Amino acid sequence: MASLERVVDVAVAVDAPRRAALWAYREHHTEAINRLGPPHKLDVAVPLRALAQFLDEVPAIVAQAFPDARTWLFGHAGDGNVHVNVTGVDPDDERVDDAVLRYTASLGGSISAEHGIGRAKQRWLHLNRSANELAAFRAVKRALDPAGILNPGVLLA
Repeated sequence: MASLERVVDVAVAVDAPRRAALWAYREHHTEAINRLGPPHKLDVAVPLRALAQFLDEVPAIVAQAFPDARTWLFGHAGDGNVHVNVTGVDPDDERVDDAVLRYTASLGGSISAEHGIGRAKQRWLHLNRSANELAAFRAVKRALDPAGILNPGVLLA
């Protein structure tokens, strides 16, 4: 279980200049992460009951496979949405994605919180959707887009 021992500071904006500074920090932290090299960016969500466990365990899961990697976690605690950024891993090495997405699904979470499945997460869609659900997706796609011209290759290969 996560504890608050690692919380070293909290920022609360009480006036317009402080709110602006806080928003600037929020908007620019991803730029700071990007300066360390291209990160693996995973947008996941976990049930709130599992959020503390997820935040505690993901860095260890990443470090197990990639000892030199750094894990950056931020997001929307109110709905369990976590942006997992991992630096220090080759951009084409999907093992870190696989480990984080499988762990997310094992907690009953979603492998895609805000940004969809697209092409990038197609191979992991089975972690959150049954064979019957995928078949239904394909049937709806065929019915609405028989020529396959709308977003070809997105979500369903």
